[in-house]
Amino acid sequence: MNTSPLARSLLALALWLTGCVDDLDEATLGGAPDAGAPAVRDACVAPQTWGADLVTVLREGERAGQLQLGGQPFVARGVNSYPLLQLIGAGRPDAVDDIFTQAALLSRSLVRTPAFLELGPSPARLRDDRGALREEGLRALDQILASAARHGVRLVLILTNNWEDFGGAAAVLKMVAPGEALPKNAFWSDERALRLQLDYQTALVQRINSVTQQRYADDPTIVAWELANEARCERQRTPLLCDDQTLVRWAKRMSDGLRAAGARQLIAWGGAGYLGEYGEDLRSIAASGAVDVLTLHLYQTISAQAALPAEAAIEAGEAALRERARVAAEARLPLWLEEVNWKPAASSDRDGERATVLSAWLSVADSLGMGTLPWMIGERGRTDYDGYLIRPDDQATTAVLRCQ
Repeated sequence: MNTSPLARSLLALALWLTGCVDDLDEATLGGAPDAGAPAVRDACVAPQTWGADLVTVLREGERAGQLQLGGQPFVARGVNSYPLLQLIGAGRPDAVDDIFTQAALLSRSLVRTPAFLELGPSPARLRDDRGALREEGLRALDQILASAARHGVRLVLILTNNWEDFGGAAAVLKMVAPGEALPKNAFWSDERALRLQLDYQTALVQRINSVTQQRYADDPTIVAWELANEARCERQRTPLLCDDQTLVRWAKRMSDGLRAAGARQLIAWGGAGYLGEYGEDLRSIAASGAVDVLTLHLYQTISAQAALPAEAAIEAGEAALRERARVAAEARLPLWLEEVNWKPAASSDRDGERATVLSAWLSVADSLGMGTLPWMIGERGRTDYDGYLIRPDDQATTAVLRCQ
């Protein structure tokens, strides 16, 4: 790893402080030219032992807002992986097994993944163009839950998407209002879309897994139902559809629907963590009582990230983390740093620079008691479509994920 002296020093210090390296020698700190990466231990953080309990949140007392598992404090250590349904649909259960194996080896055995797929020809598609459930797709989701359980992995299931990738809001509007060309922001208030999404949630919560015979509502493999990925309702685009409470009302209705359907797991928000931008106000979401877990997507909330040098990004990220931590503390709710990664604008050492920035951000998150789920891992050999894929041979980055 040919890392710059500054990046090498920061990374080595972070790994040493977290117990990932045994010694900080002169070469590791940049005293020798072309020094290699720190000698990283095989495992830095003990794998999570899940047992059969659901993760719960304390509602009262001095520790209100703290997550618990089996009566002990729980802090989420996870990772994102979005292609699981597509891989099952492509006849690649081996690739899903590989992703879960990677997560376990990283000691990050909580995987955040979509439970929606509403576009394209995949056999794992969950709803057709009319909004009807597809049993073949539901069986694909059954397989993912069963594979996760076999690997000692648990899941955060995302129920819809603000963006058009794989379906989400725009696809649902086409289901309920074909030919009307409704803007995406209608999804958050159109009664037809609301009812269809509530019906979809209910069907998942009440489903009996065809592989494990476990009811989804009771399955500890599901740590949380996540309402939406990066919900936005931009008033400047559709002033008649969006106000500062539109997403709050939507979140409360979806959350109430999940509980009414019998869901016993946590309900997480899934938003980027904006404080009034793009129609999302994390404070209002927290105050509404709609969710058990608040969320922050760090690369979304640092504007013009590509133009920032690594040192400036570290500072901007720390400020965002501390600000959102104050919101969560005031609301007495847990906060997950759910999507976080760094893509160097120009660097001869993509892995080393990314590891340096991630290490700094994850250290701050840990000091604030946040759960962390970096973006993302995939099956071995996967194309890096967005520049954020974390590969098993990214030694510096995977060392940071194991140890922080």
